[in-house]
Formats: sequence, C-alpha cells, structure tokens
Amino acid sequence: MSHTHTRNPFLYFWRHPRRTGFIIFNLIVIALLIGWGVFTRNMAHEGLAGVPNVMLGYTGMALLIVVWFAGWLAWAVMVTSRHVHHAAPVEAASPPEK
Repeated sequence: MSHTHTRNPFLYFWRHPRRTGFIIFNLIVIALLIGWGVFTRNMAHEGLAGVPNVMLGYTGMALLIVVWFAGWLAWAVMVTSRHVHHAAPVEAASPPEK
C-alpha cells in the first residue's frame, strides 16, 4: 500500500465515501444533541408556557436517537456482510477436511 494515503487524510477520506459520510452523519447528530442541550438549558425558567417547546424538543431528539441507532445498525450490517462476502471465497478455496 502506498504511503500517500497516510500522508494526505483528504485523499484517504475521498477514497472511502461511505466511511466519510458516516463520520459526517455522526458529527451532525452529536452537534444537534449538544445544540438541543444548550437550547433547552433554560427552559425550566419559562414555566408552563415552555412545556410544548420542551416536548417538541424531546420528541425530535428521540427521533434523532432512533435514526442514529438505525444508522449504526445499518453500518454494522454493511461491515459484517462485507467481511462475510470477502471471507467466503477463502473458505471455499480451502481443501475439505477429512
């Protein structure tokens, strides 16, 4: 393997768009969770009038966490299926056990 991949991280991420997209997806989710935490930090001072905003925020964050979990699950399935797919020809090429 060439050493240019280790010297230029942009080239490395350009060659792996799924990995790059997954990293960006995780960064966006983390930024939204932190933003929600900062935004709702002072909601307790609004009293009863702030309840709809808090409930809407909790609903949105619950959906975001479900999507995040589904993304991780899909990533795990993809990686596992790729490993099984690449390992299958090696197992088929090995001689049968006696």
